[in-house]
Amino acid sequence: MAGYNEIRGLRVKYLSADPANAEDGQVWYNSTTGNLRVDGIEGAGAWSSGGSLNVARAALGGIGTQTTGLAVSGQISPGSNTNSSEEYNGSAWTTSGNVGTARYTMGAAGTQTAGLISMGYSGSALTATELYNGSVWTGGTSSNDNRTNLGSGGTQTAALMFGGAESPGTSNATEEWNGSSWTSGGNLGTGRYQLSGNNVGTQTAGLCIGGFSGSAKDLVEEYNGSSWTAGGALPTAEGIAARYGLQTAATIAGGGPGPAPNSTARQYDGSAWTTIASIATGRAFVSGCGSNSTGLIFGGSPAISATEEFNIPVGTANLSVS
Repeated sequence: MAGYNEIRGLRVKYLSADPANAEDGQVWYNSTTGNLRVDGIEGAGAWSSGGSLNVARAALGGIGTQTTGLAVSGQISPGSNTNSSEEYNGSAWTTSGNVGTARYTMGAAGTQTAGLISMGYSGSALTATELYNGSVWTGGTSSNDNRTNLGSGGTQTAALMFGGAESPGTSNATEEWNGSSWTSGGNLGTGRYQLSGNNVGTQTAGLCIGGFSGSAKDLVEEYNGSSWTAGGALPTAEGIAARYGLQTAATIAGGGPGPAPNSTARQYDGSAWTTIASIATGRAFVSGCGSNSTGLIFGGSPAISATEEFNIPVGTANLSVS
């Protein structure tokens, strides 16, 4: 078996105190405490309060990361939508460029400086696509279908949108964006809605989590760029939740199987779900962005402005040599 010296290319140092700037994976012996120590051990993740949105809203678009987030459009009251976009810097939201068509329950993809939204609802189901450059939204090519409450992922030049509600019924359709136009992709195995506003996965590694089709579903499907296959099912059927991350490392928070929102949060490793710390404010039609280790959720119904941040701390711990 390879030793630490062969793996890291370093010897275990004999020190009288912990190093001030230890690297992840570094091991040393603290002669003062008599402990073998290692840096880079992950602690238990927790949610904490972040800066509130300037415009409280539900069913909004969520794009970006915990420190470069983007909240897009959404519903501020029944029958009234906002065209406001806001950018998050890790502590506070700042108002940015307005979307051309205010909407809610849309698909969203990209980053804070290269975002995309399409479809959604504004008095009727939309096909309108809009692109963001970090300050201004401009119109793009319309989608092939008009759907609401659909799922989404990817980038401004390689986006993926799937499922949703259409008139009449529930859609299993998938559309792929190449930066200028939409084409049809492989259909979901089970059409469903209330998936909207979140950016999870990529165009070639997409993830459809839960949702509704007559009732809440625990179904998870994974996309490989051409077809959907079954993934690890949720422990509980649910929808209208925040979803973000990657196909092999995703988070779902809030939402619920019914009209009463829950505060449950779970994470996916590509095959199974693990329950993590609960969010402070149970909410539905909430959006989010980020990663499993540094996540962000914001907004929700009825027109919530609260933001919560998820972080997994990394620190130093003793190693057992028994």
